[in-house]
Amino acid sequence: MSEPDYDAIAWSFDEDTGVGRIELDRPDAMNAINDRMQRELIEGFRRFRRLEEDRTGVAVRAIVVSGAGDRAFSTGLDVSEMQSITDYGEKKRIPDGFHEMAETIERCEPPVIARIDGLCLGGGLEIALASDFRLASERSSFGQPEVNFGVLPGGGGAQRLSMIVGVSRAKELCMTGERIEAERAAAEGIIDHVHPAADLESEVESFVDSIVDKPPLAVRTIKEAADRTREVGFEEALQYGNRAWLSLSQTRDYDRAVEAFGTDADVEWEGR
Repeated sequence: MSEPDYDAIAWSFDEDTGVGRIELDRPDAMNAINDRMQRELIEGFRRFRRLEEDRTGVAVRAIVVSGAGDRAFSTGLDVSEMQSITDYGEKKRIPDGFHEMAETIERCEPPVIARIDGLCLGGGLEIALASDFRLASERSSFGQPEVNFGVLPGGGGAQRLSMIVGVSRAKELCMTGERIEAERAAAEGIIDHVHPAADLESEVESFVDSIVDKPPLAVRTIKEAADRTREVGFEEALQYGNRAWLSLSQTRDYDRAVEAFGTDADVEWEGR
């Protein structure tokens, strides 16, 4: 499949590894999120889904989201674009767009890894929070500064932070607009791993490889089971896990894994 032509993001897919990549590509604007970037990011994720429509098995094993340049993952909403918006209907498009963008990332079946180098603020942090994993350079910093504009995070930042750091700390971060450095963000569970900037790329690749090497249907089902726990409650999530285990035990990947057990044979996962 040819790579599409986008203006605000760079999109690519490696058919050999099954790894997709989306780069927020407005480095001169610190990868600030304008309307075009929102729409292209949503379309980019949907394009990954379409890769599997006419395919037997799993095509996309993981997706990495990053920001162009070394100054920012993203500084959030493009304020210069917001200054020209005065109509209620146009204003409504802003939180609607951020909500759809974050939900599209969060509902994506393959695991999504945010590679963060530099500022990760506002809507940029909301993109990262909607991802499954967040790996950052030690020079990165994080915050939800929307309160300084008299609004709240429009893409669910306060809500997702509440599930990670607790309700009180999430309120504090969003009410004060506090910016925290990478080590503290990691200590609070907002990001998963911190690395020296020079090592970030190789560390992200190693992390992605550790997931891509696993059976893709099992990886996707684990993601779904974990997400369901917070959405529908513990008991219903347990029931889902029981049904999902039985379904996975009927797959070709399960059969091949059982056949290879106790041997030195490497299993080539088919995703079916």
